Amino acid sequence: MSRDALFESLRLALGRKKFQKPSTPPEPLLLNRNWTLEQRLERFREAFAAQGGMLHEVSSAEQAQALVAELLAGGEAVASGAPLLAELGILALAGVQSGFTDAELLRNACRTARIGISSCHCLLAESGTVVLRFTPEEPRSIALGLPLSLIIVSRRKLLTNLDELLGLNPRSFESASETAMVNGSESSEIHLILV
Repeated sequence: MSRDALFESLRLALGRKKFQKPSTPPEPLLLNRNWTLEQRLERFREAFAAQGGMLHEVSSAEQAQALVAELLAGGEAVASGAPLLAELGILALAGVQSGFTDAELLRNACRTARIGISSCHCLLAESGTVVLRFTPEEPRSIALGLPLSLIIVSRRKLLTNLDELLGLNPRSFESASETAMVNGSESSEIHLILV
Protein backbone atom coordinates (compact mmCIF):
# COMPACT_ATOMS: atom_id res chain seq x y z
CA MET A 1 0.00 0.00 0.00
CA SER A 2 1.41 3.38 -0.92
CA ARG A 3 1.88 6.13 1.58
CA ASP A 4 -0.89 8.26 0.04
CA ALA A 5 -3.30 5.32 0.05
CA LEU A 6 -2.47 4.61 3.70
CA PHE A 7 -3.14 8.23 4.73
CA GLU A 8 -6.34 8.27 2.67
CA SER A 9 -7.62 5.15 4.49
CA LEU A 10 -6.74 6.73 7.84
CA ARG A 11 -8.57 9.94 6.91
CA LEU A 12 -11.66 7.96 5.91
CA ALA A 13 -11.57 6.00 9.17
CA LEU A 14 -11.45 9.28 11.08
CA GLY A 15 -14.23 10.77 8.95
CA ARG A 16 -12.03 13.50 7.49
CA LYS A 17 -11.26 14.76 4.00
CA LYS A 18 -7.90 15.64 2.49
CA PHE A 19 -6.45 18.88 3.97
CA GLN A 20 -9.20 19.09 6.61
CA LYS A 21 -7.86 20.16 10.01
CA PRO A 22 -8.42 17.79 12.92
CA SER A 23 -11.18 18.59 15.40
CA THR A 24 -10.40 19.68 18.96
CA PRO A 25 -9.56 16.65 21.13
CA PRO A 26 -11.76 15.94 24.16
CA GLU A 27 -10.81 17.30 27.59
CA PRO A 28 -8.73 14.94 29.72
CA LEU A 29 -10.68 13.15 32.44
CA LEU A 30 -8.49 14.49 35.22
CA LEU A 31 -7.38 18.09 35.29
CA ASN A 32 -5.12 20.11 37.50
CA ARG A 33 -7.42 22.65 39.05
CA ASN A 34 -6.21 25.79 40.73
CA TRP A 35 -8.49 25.49 43.73
CA THR A 36 -7.80 27.43 46.90
CA LEU A 37 -7.44 25.53 50.16
CA GLU A 38 -11.02 26.47 51.08
CA GLN A 39 -12.35 25.18 47.72
CA ARG A 40 -10.43 21.91 48.13
CA LEU A 41 -11.69 21.55 51.68
CA GLU A 42 -15.32 22.15 50.68
CA ARG A 43 -15.12 19.61 47.85
CA PHE A 44 -13.43 17.05 50.10
CA ARG A 45 -16.11 17.53 52.81
CA GLU A 46 -18.89 16.82 50.30
CA ALA A 47 -17.24 13.83 48.63
CA PHE A 48 -16.03 12.20 51.87
CA ALA A 49 -19.44 12.58 53.56
CA ALA A 50 -21.20 11.17 50.48
CA GLN A 51 -19.15 7.98 50.94
CA GLY A 52 -20.08 7.61 54.61
CA GLY A 53 -16.91 9.04 56.13
CA MET A 54 -17.02 11.27 59.19
CA LEU A 55 -14.90 14.43 58.92
CA HIS A 56 -13.89 16.34 62.05
CA GLU A 57 -12.02 19.62 61.75
CA VAL A 58 -9.92 20.85 64.66
CA SER A 59 -7.54 23.76 64.98
CA SER A 60 -5.21 22.67 67.79
CA ALA A 61 -3.48 19.69 69.37
CA GLU A 62 -5.72 20.05 72.44
CA GLN A 63 -8.87 19.81 70.32
CA ALA A 64 -7.47 16.76 68.50
CA GLN A 65 -6.64 15.06 71.81
CA ALA A 66 -10.11 15.82 73.23
CA LEU A 67 -11.84 14.46 70.12
CA VAL A 68 -9.76 11.26 70.09
CA ALA A 69 -10.41 10.76 73.83
CA GLU A 70 -14.15 11.21 73.20
CA LEU A 71 -14.12 8.68 70.35
CA LEU A 72 -12.13 6.21 72.49
CA ALA A 73 -14.75 6.50 75.28
CA GLY A 74 -12.45 4.70 77.72
CA GLY A 75 -11.69 1.88 75.28
CA GLU A 76 -8.37 0.76 73.87
CA ALA A 77 -6.79 1.74 70.58
CA VAL A 78 -3.74 0.72 68.60
CA ALA A 79 -1.83 3.64 67.05
CA SER A 80 0.80 3.85 64.36
CA GLY A 81 4.15 5.52 64.91
CA ALA A 82 3.33 8.48 62.63
CA PRO A 83 5.24 11.60 63.69
CA LEU A 84 2.05 13.71 63.53
CA LEU A 85 0.41 11.55 66.20
CA ALA A 86 3.36 12.11 68.54
CA GLU A 87 3.41 15.87 67.80
CA LEU A 88 -0.29 16.17 68.69
CA GLY A 89 0.08 14.12 71.89
CA ILE A 90 -2.26 11.36 70.68
CA LEU A 91 0.21 8.59 71.56
CA ALA A 92 0.23 9.74 75.21
CA LEU A 93 -3.54 9.41 75.68
CA ALA A 94 -4.87 6.76 78.08
CA GLY A 95 -5.80 3.54 76.30
CA VAL A 96 -3.60 4.18 73.24
CA GLN A 97 -0.97 1.52 72.54
CA SER A 98 1.88 2.33 70.16
CA GLY A 99 5.54 1.72 69.42
CA PHE A 100 5.26 -1.90 68.29
CA THR A 101 8.53 -3.34 67.06
CA ASP A 102 7.40 -6.98 67.02
CA ALA A 103 4.84 -8.06 64.40
CA GLU A 104 3.29 -10.68 66.71
CA LEU A 105 2.71 -8.11 69.48
CA LEU A 106 1.08 -5.81 66.95
CA ARG A 107 -1.21 -8.60 65.68
CA ASN A 108 -2.25 -9.45 69.26
CA ALA A 109 -2.95 -5.81 70.05
CA CYS A 110 -5.06 -5.47 66.88
CA ARG A 111 -7.10 -8.55 67.87
CA THR A 112 -8.21 -6.96 71.13
CA ALA A 113 -8.51 -3.29 70.15
CA ARG A 114 -11.57 -1.89 68.40
CA ILE A 115 -9.95 1.34 67.20
CA GLY A 116 -6.94 1.97 64.95
CA ILE A 117 -5.32 5.40 64.91
CA SER A 118 -3.06 6.36 62.02
CA SER A 119 -2.13 9.17 59.69
CA CYS A 120 -2.22 9.21 55.90
CA HIS A 121 -0.05 10.20 52.96
CA CYS A 122 -2.54 12.76 51.60
CA LEU A 123 -6.18 13.50 50.77
CA LEU A 124 -7.68 13.99 47.30
CA ALA A 125 -10.35 16.70 47.37
CA GLU A 126 -12.04 15.96 44.06
CA SER A 127 -12.96 12.37 44.98
CA GLY A 128 -12.92 12.47 48.79
CA THR A 129 -10.16 9.85 48.79
CA VAL A 130 -7.73 9.11 51.64
CA VAL A 131 -4.35 7.92 50.31
CA LEU A 132 -2.53 5.59 52.70
CA ARG A 133 1.13 4.58 52.36
CA PHE A 134 2.15 1.50 54.32
CA THR A 135 5.53 1.71 56.03
CA PRO A 136 6.97 0.24 59.23
CA GLU A 137 5.61 3.35 61.04
CA GLU A 138 2.20 3.02 59.32
CA PRO A 139 1.28 -0.70 59.23
CA ARG A 140 -1.67 -1.83 57.12
CA SER A 141 -3.24 -3.70 60.07
CA ILE A 142 -3.71 -0.45 62.03
CA ALA A 143 -4.93 1.70 59.14
CA LEU A 144 -7.42 -0.77 57.67
CA GLY A 145 -7.78 -3.79 59.92
CA LEU A 146 -10.00 -2.58 62.79
CA PRO A 147 -13.75 -1.80 63.03
CA LEU A 148 -13.15 1.92 63.70
CA SER A 149 -10.36 3.86 61.97
CA LEU A 150 -9.26 7.28 63.17
CA ILE A 151 -7.09 8.92 60.55
CA ILE A 152 -5.40 12.14 61.63
CA VAL A 153 -3.92 14.41 58.96
CA SER A 154 -2.70 17.96 58.47
CA ARG A 155 -4.59 20.35 56.17
CA ARG A 156 -1.34 20.76 54.22
CA LYS A 157 -1.85 17.21 52.88
CA LEU A 158 -5.07 18.14 51.05
CA LEU A 159 -4.40 17.88 47.30
CA THR A 160 -6.80 18.60 44.47
CA ASN A 161 -6.86 15.26 42.63
CA LEU A 162 -4.91 12.24 41.42
CA ASP A 163 -3.13 14.27 38.74
CA GLU A 164 -1.64 16.54 41.40
CA LEU A 165 -0.59 13.55 43.51
CA LEU A 166 1.09 11.76 40.63
CA GLY A 167 2.67 15.02 39.48
CA LEU A 168 4.54 15.26 42.79
CA ASN A 169 6.48 12.02 42.29
CA PRO A 170 4.97 9.48 39.88
CA ARG A 171 7.58 6.80 40.60
CA SER A 172 6.76 6.77 44.32
CA PHE A 173 3.57 4.77 43.61
CA GLU A 174 5.06 1.92 41.61
CA SER A 175 4.34 -0.67 44.31
CA ALA A 176 0.60 -1.11 44.73
CA SER A 177 1.11 -3.23 47.85
CA GLU A 178 2.44 -0.16 49.71
CA THR A 179 -0.46 2.15 48.83
CA ALA A 180 -4.21 2.12 49.39
CA MET A 181 -6.85 4.63 48.38
CA VAL A 182 -9.85 4.61 50.68
CA ASN A 183 -13.16 6.21 49.70
CA GLY A 184 -15.24 4.89 52.58
CA SER A 185 -15.91 1.42 53.85
CA GLU A 186 -18.86 -0.86 54.46
CA SER A 187 -16.92 -3.04 56.91
CA SER A 188 -15.52 -0.31 59.16
CA GLU A 189 -16.27 3.20 60.34
CA ILE A 190 -13.80 5.90 59.26
CA HIS A 191 -13.34 9.15 61.15
CA LEU A 192 -10.93 11.65 59.62
CA ILE A 193 -9.53 14.33 61.91
CA LEU A 194 -8.21 17.29 59.93
CA VAL A 195 -5.80 19.48 61.91
